[in-house]
Amino acid sequence: MKEITDPFQPEFWRAYQKRFQRPEDEIFLQPDLWDRMAESYDDLEESPFYREMVETVVAEMERIGALSPGLSLLDLCCGTGTYTVRFAPRVKRVVALDVSAGMLAMLRQKIKVRGFENVETVQADWRSWEPGESFDTVFVSLTPILNDLEQVERILSVTRRYLVLVHWAGLRENELFLEILRRFFQASPRRRSPGAVVLFNYLFSRGFPAEVRFFCGMWERRRPVEKELERVLFRLRGEGYSVNEGVRERIRTFLEERSREGRVLSRTRVRIALLLADLKREALVFGKK
Repeated sequence: MKEITDPFQPEFWRAYQKRFQRPEDEIFLQPDLWDRMAESYDDLEESPFYREMVETVVAEMERIGALSPGLSLLDLCCGTGTYTVRFAPRVKRVVALDVSAGMLAMLRQKIKVRGFENVETVQADWRSWEPGESFDTVFVSLTPILNDLEQVERILSVTRRYLVLVHWAGLRENELFLEILRRFFQASPRRRSPGAVVLFNYLFSRGFPAEVRFFCGMWERRRPVEKELERVLFRLRGEGYSVNEGVRERIRTFLEERSREGRVLSRTRVRIALLLADLKREALVFGKK
């Protein structure tokens, strides 16, 4: 097959993104993983940086018209509904989809407490789900689904007008995890996709130039030792490492030594991008078929 060298063609970016895909990435898409994380997932809202980012994303969506009373919205891979509960008062209808029953259970509690009647929750794997409709606005945030441009193409197919993506943008560096990799495996994290940079260029090549805004900062979480150990082991699996019982216990001891009052401080430097695309704007010439 002839190599595609023209970056103005979507096929160029599909081929580029495939270079970063690994079989172990599938674990990040399994429901049992997210079920275990559901109870502590909202800890992120204790971070001022994270809260400010979320509120800014909502404000930017309102600015461009992606949130307004007459619109339907799909919150794809919604998790515990951090954004869902902010969208619900601002649109006519929200469909909140996630693969994890645990995440959706947390969201349903929030819906009940707030008395929302315009939110429908759906437990399904987006990769096989058939919505049977399209939505005025589709929102997707910080999910591995966005690393698969074939799935992004499916997302475009159900978006009537506004597509809003929040994704990693080349920096996600956890100090504690880096030290564990160096100490126990004499290794560094594997090279990953530029994330939002690829998404921007893919949408551009499809004729949909997106507005972009970056958020740079630090996430801080304090987790019980066992919860942090579970998170570390999960990340190691994603890096392709198999951890035997001996190494597991050594990592647990390391975390216990780092803990204060039974909790471990985990700090992650991040750069995240917000992409906002109005698909009804006139497409770029090279993006037309």
